[in-house]
Amino acid sequence: MQYFDKSGWRVPGSDMRTFGESRGNYYRLDQPRIDYASILDRIGRHLGTALDITADQFEGRITSLLSGLRASADFGDLAGGVYVPFVFRRARRGADLGTELQDHLLPGVQRSFTERFPGARFKAVLQGDSELAGRIGLDPRSRYQEFVDASEQGTVVGIYFPQALQGFDLASQRRQMQALPVAAGMSICLSGGVDICAALTGTPELLFSEEFYTPIPTMAAYVHSDARLVLLLKAYGPHMEFWCMTQMLTPEVTQVSEQWAGGLTVYDLMVA
Repeated sequence: MQYFDKSGWRVPGSDMRTFGESRGNYYRLDQPRIDYASILDRIGRHLGTALDITADQFEGRITSLLSGLRASADFGDLAGGVYVPFVFRRARRGADLGTELQDHLLPGVQRSFTERFPGARFKAVLQGDSELAGRIGLDPRSRYQEFVDASEQGTVVGIYFPQALQGFDLASQRRQMQALPVAAGMSICLSGGVDICAALTGTPELLFSEEFYTPIPTMAAYVHSDARLVLLLKAYGPHMEFWCMTQMLTPEVTQVSEQWAGGLTVYDLMVA
């Protein structure tokens, strides 16, 4: 069975709702230049975590993860997509996901982004009376709890593939995880708040382009207590915004957009 096409896009099954039968190229990302020392520095300073890892160790583990993917019959084509390495270590066990996102992760992305692009704006928009603290859980199909557990045990080294599920509606992003096999020698999860924010803190230019429109990353592993809401990040020209907004087109129909991009994250526990 083919799980991904050559661009690293998940091949949808018949039970998945997508914008099209292939990933369009109107909303696109270029592969960012990977500077492991700079990524470590930004994440360490802006997310304030003790990572216990050198740039050489970081690069070596990412190289190993990519090699493992490329050698896999199931996941080899995933490695053909745009990828963003990151590291993360959770500072406090059992932290509330919404509070962590609101008070720690998003401010880290903001600091890194505005440092990289002086004069640019980053803001968070919570639609209506929506809140994050105490309101965020995990979809049980996402395999994200295992990622959270690993990040509480030590430093996690990971690769975020931001366009793997571009054009999938949220329900299909979550549903497709049930058919995705286990990756030998590594772990894989649907992308959520921690990994996306760590990736964007380390590589803040990911969503910035002077040439084309970029996709909107969705934190599909995260489920708001109001199931109508979706968490996402969006570039507006030179600016970036976080949105907690409705995914409902009508009371019964959810959004399916060529621009909304679910991600997959491949990771390993580097330092326990």
